[in-house]
Amino acid sequence: MSGHSHAGQVRLPGVGALHYPPLGRIYPEGLQQVEGMALQVYTSRGIGVSGPPVRFLCPPEISLLRVAGA
Repeated sequence: MSGHSHAGQVRLPGVGALHYPPLGRIYPEGLQQVEGMALQVYTSRGIGVSGPPVRFLCPPEISLLRVAGA
């Protein structure tokens, strides 16, 4: 788990997110494969806001992850 990125917080149709935190550009949201490694990382959209107090076309998310042994 890598934390949350707000998934850009404000998205425009046809454009996508207007801003991501630095690592949010690499792992914006959801489950991603880490390049060159047998590792996956999960980034949540989170439930709050950062900067302007608005979310647009980017619903908040509370994640429930079930971790099981191999």
